[in-house]
Amino acid sequence: MSGMTNCPICKSTAVELRFNGFTNRDPADQTVWPVFECSDCKHGFINPQPDATTLNHYYSASYEAYDERHAAEGDDASVIVAAKAQGEFRHIPIPTGKKVLDFGCGGGFFLNICRQLGADVHGIEPSRYGADITRRQGIPVFEGSLDDYLAEHGDERFDVITSNHVIEHVPDPVATLSGLRGLLAPSGLMTITVPNAASTFAKALGELWHSTDLPFHLHQFSPDSLKKAADRAGLTTAELGTTSLPAGTAASLRLLLRRKYFVPQKLSVRIPVIDRYSERLAKRQDAESRGEAIIARFT
Repeated sequence: MSGMTNCPICKSTAVELRFNGFTNRDPADQTVWPVFECSDCKHGFINPQPDATTLNHYYSASYEAYDERHAAEGDDASVIVAAKAQGEFRHIPIPTGKKVLDFGCGGGFFLNICRQLGADVHGIEPSRYGADITRRQGIPVFEGSLDDYLAEHGDERFDVITSNHVIEHVPDPVATLSGLRGLLAPSGLMTITVPNAASTFAKALGELWHSTDLPFHLHQFSPDSLKKAADRAGLTTAELGTTSLPAGTAASLRLLLRRKYFVPQKLSVRIPVIDRYSERLAKRQDAESRGEAIIARFT
């Protein structure tokens, strides 16, 4: 592992150590992960970056993103009914008749719903665990990296490209976004979602915030750094904001109570008003673009 002297997004040399963090998934794992921050675009990144061999230790078959029901909110029928009522599914218009690519498709839940909504679906998944689960559902999935896919299918074009909480995992976000841009059809739409390291709770909790998620998340994006990455990749930003699930906001609020105000965990999970308050708080933070995750639409 070698250290970086430049920001991987904007190439500024104004980078300095922000904190030394640990994985929040295994208290017994005391590996230290230094996270640096760029003072120009406010991008955070593990420095030095772990190599693939190191990361393979963490991405086991039990990684939750490989579950075919990962992030499902109800059964398929209720999800489809809700999507049709809202006119969109996970921030994209109903994709009937569209050719859809999900980069980092995990266990395939998103593509499964899009297929039932009438889309022609395709996935790219570097993990054999996730790819196997997606493949078993009859969904076409390319097992490998984006570079591998481009080498074999670089002439493919898609109406819709999505990547939901994936870009923070890749070593070079600018190169990844550039590669995806090359697969986007004329007048196509790309949607990217990443955790918002400039959110209210991320700033308050620092390395303790659940979505810091070291070392899975090699990058800690701000809205500024995601836009800068897209600009450098040749994408046009159509819309940039934040999106927060009430459950995630509640988890952050409970974590803040425990870690900053020393409220016992047993007590924090038994405060029902937190769940009711979190729904309103999530909406307010998103209205101010300070929510838990960044959602961007590019053309």
